Amino acid sequence: MSAKPEQHLKVGDWWYLPQQDKLVKIDDTGEITETAALDNLCQKALNYFLMNAGRLVTRDELLSDVWGVRDVSDGRISRVIRVLRVALGDDSREPRYIETIPKRGFRFIAPVAEVILTTTGDNPAEGEPAEQLSIAQHQQRRHHQHWWLLAAAFLLGILAIGGWQYWQQTQSEPQVPFGRFEPLSSMDGLELYTDVSKNGKYIVFSHSVDIASKWSLIVQDLDTMQKKVIKMSNDSGLAAVWSSDGKSIFYQKLVRGSSCEIRQLNLSETDFTEVSDVFLTRCSAKNMLARMSVSPDGRYLVFPDWQESSGNLALMLYPLLGGKVEQLTSPPQSSMGDFSVRFSNNGKHLAFLRDAAGSAGQIWSMLLTDRSSKQLVQLEGSYPGNIAWSYDDEQIIFPSNASELSAVNVRSGEITLWAHVDGNPQEVLMTSRNQLIASIGRFWQSSMLKLNNPLLNSTESTETLDFATRTEGLIGINPIASGPNAILSNRSGSLQIWYYYPDGRQFQISKFKGQFWPRALEFSPDGKKLVALVAGKMWLLQPGEEPLLIPTESAHSRLPSWGADNKSIIYQTSVDGRWHMMRYLLDTQQTEPLDQNIDFYQESVDGRYIVRSFSNDNAFEMLELNTGRVIPLNDIPKQESLPIQLVLQAKAIYFEAATSTGKCEIFSYQIESMKTVSTGIENRVCRRRFSISLDERYIYKDDGNIGDIDIATLKFQQPSA
Repeated sequence: MSAKPEQHLKVGDWWYLPQQDKLVKIDDTGEITETAALDNLCQKALNYFLMNAGRLVTRDELLSDVWGVRDVSDGRISRVIRVLRVALGDDSREPRYIETIPKRGFRFIAPVAEVILTTTGDNPAEGEPAEQLSIAQHQQRRHHQHWWLLAAAFLLGILAIGGWQYWQQTQSEPQVPFGRFEPLSSMDGLELYTDVSKNGKYIVFSHSVDIASKWSLIVQDLDTMQKKVIKMSNDSGLAAVWSSDGKSIFYQKLVRGSSCEIRQLNLSETDFTEVSDVFLTRCSAKNMLARMSVSPDGRYLVFPDWQESSGNLALMLYPLLGGKVEQLTSPPQSSMGDFSVRFSNNGKHLAFLRDAAGSAGQIWSMLLTDRSSKQLVQLEGSYPGNIAWSYDDEQIIFPSNASELSAVNVRSGEITLWAHVDGNPQEVLMTSRNQLIASIGRFWQSSMLKLNNPLLNSTESTETLDFATRTEGLIGINPIASGPNAILSNRSGSLQIWYYYPDGRQFQISKFKGQFWPRALEFSPDGKKLVALVAGKMWLLQPGEEPLLIPTESAHSRLPSWGADNKSIIYQTSVDGRWHMMRYLLDTQQTEPLDQNIDFYQESVDGRYIVRSFSNDNAFEMLELNTGRVIPLNDIPKQESLPIQLVLQAKAIYFEAATSTGKCEIFSYQIESMKTVSTGIENRVCRRRFSISLDERYIYKDDGNIGDIDIATLKFQQPSA
């Protein structure tokens, strides 16, 4: 497996910091101005290049020393090289960092020099570059530095006396370990919904390189690393868990908007060949792929399922030995619901994740003897896909941010930092071998396209927006052509919102601190103001002004939109478990409620009409403000697990809906003719955001690619002596 450099390095225009295992840019004051956006696998590949700078690295070497396997396609290697080039600002046609040697491999051609740092205080780079030495120069000059060793020894003696008390204190404090994720599976695309057999020897997981359709279920032996595809589908999502005896798996087969089934796949004990595939029960076609769990005694299966009555996900208990399905939880209406669940090892408790108003997650536990449940923690800056019980059932382990795992004590609710990690964990589980396994990486890699709207613009156009190459999955398109677009980027070392102007100017407009993930970027109709929804809170961003936190009635808001007058923001906020529509007035900085029966309200960009819906109705309607006429909008789907995005323009209302074939297309409700027609433009993944130009001649959509999520095991770094 690949190692990492132990010394500070100067790498072309970048600096490598071994403590952080990051590549950064540093200004003249020693401050970090940019961090290379690399996932765990790409960072390992970069480290390998740094340690082998100047020589040819073959593809076989990369497979063996970085991936640790040989069943990886050339496309996977090419993806990593492409990500590295984008992060480094390299060009394959005129490379300055990575040179491709056709049919052989790659060579890292940028100068790599060891750096001696002088300490300057508490700046992020931990020192300023004093001088750069090549490795050879560094070896030649070491004999001139013996007197420095004597001075250092004297200084250490003084520090030892003053630091004795501090050392005694640190010995009594718990030390948080650091762990690195080592891949178990390294396939192209996404490996998700992982479950481990009771003996800890096998995992089953879902794999997809095209989540809109093709999924497969794979069993992998953790001792031999051998994989076997046990189920494939070209039109269904698949997610599975092991039975308690390890002889079968229970899986969900979902064709979204069409059908959903829970099934039992019985397997041969010798080679996992399918013996039989048995239907168990139906689930809602509006469901998400379920993160299910089986009780240790093999009597019950618990899975999330969409409830039409409440409009969210609830946990269902299915008795495998016979009996009726039972609803276990009743999330509030302001929640998307309970979307993942795990039995404790003794089978007495459930731990589950509950959505908090679409902006954060909550960890809950349920005692199965009396069905009593309690919230253990409200997560901040984290939205994990799944959680893990510790082997003794005392704690629930969860990803608390991209580089940390935390644990909450089930009895006391106390939260502790469990481990520092790399790899950006998404889902975690603990095996009976006391081994932590996680899905690590990134779900999506955005790429914004500008397409002609064929309903109004017959001139074919497909343009990839260059400024979107640094996106983390969220882009706001300005309605005014001369105005800036907004993009979420971590180029400054943390996730921030940047403005990109048509003339190439760009600057950071937000000042967020800590872990966060914006859910919406909405420009005002005049293109001068931006609302960012971050962790359920709304921020008003304007050039030259400090970010303004908009006061709301609770910590959870969603669906921000602008009034046509550019002076008000309409949004939903959660009050007592129900969504309420509110309007914030910028001039007076006051809020006012809308009709309590309205659960959706949005004004058109020209102020001629509004689209609304009522809590007791399952349809949208359009209200013409000048005539008072109400027009039903029955073609626009309303009740889904995720709120729908509507774009209200002068000529049409644009929305996304699934077709009869299960694909997601952008549709247009024509206001003049009152007819709904398809633009013919597909979204590769449902619920990816899109924008419409003010003249409606262009549609901007995220046409990115599936990211890279691998299954990995956590290996703790041994403390140095």
